Amino acid sequence: MDKSLLKAISFPLMILCVAAALYFSWRLLGLPSDDSMIATARSYFERYGLITVFVSALLEGVLLAGVYYPGSLVIFLGVIFSIGNPMQAIQTVATVAVALSIAYTFDYFVGKYGWYRLLLVFGLQGPLASAEHRFSKYGTRAIFLTYWHPNLAALTATAAGILKIPFFSFCFFSILSTVLWNTFWGVLVYNLGEASLSLMGMPFILFFVSVWIIVLLIKAIYERRAASVEPLEIPRSTNE
Repeated sequence: MDKSLLKAISFPLMILCVAAALYFSWRLLGLPSDDSMIATARSYFERYGLITVFVSALLEGVLLAGVYYPGSLVIFLGVIFSIGNPMQAIQTVATVAVALSIAYTFDYFVGKYGWYRLLLVFGLQGPLASAEHRFSKYGTRAIFLTYWHPNLAALTATAAGILKIPFFSFCFFSILSTVLWNTFWGVLVYNLGEASLSLMGMPFILFFVSVWIIVLLIKAIYERRAASVEPLEIPRSTNE
């Protein structure tokens, strides 16, 4: 595959590889089943309460860390364990929103002060460039459009820092988008219950990342062809 195309899909490809490696390693090593993991998570929630959700959401929202840490699973379980207790569910969603807002603010400063360069070795150069392009094209709307998933949100927050977006403007739209998207996911998970965990299973991840890769490939091919087409020169009319 052409290097430029491979660069365009580097980030989702990395997510796919990590997810596949974790999945097959889990199966080959005979590690605990989903039911036993849920039971373990439940014991942690009973012992530590919302601290478990806060730490998990904080790690999930930090650039790159969220790819390797299953924070979304813990967050989903936190809402699932709250079913039947609306007030606890609201507290869980609020805790997640606060933790993610802190994480995205950290990502912003990672971009602003150039610390992100230390992470480029992990293949983040392409995804960050795409995030910068989205921000340049859509402005602060890019925050809402990408905050539906913490990994994408982390890239957007970092890009905002790189582009030196005013901090208070970033904070306003970041917090607003975080609250809106977390409310959406919280209501969805609360109503679906354990069935919502299927959204995090390997088949769904495989489908989602595959569609993501296809879209990026089509976009990269289209942009390459558009760049290769020279604009037609329209002859100027002269006054005789």
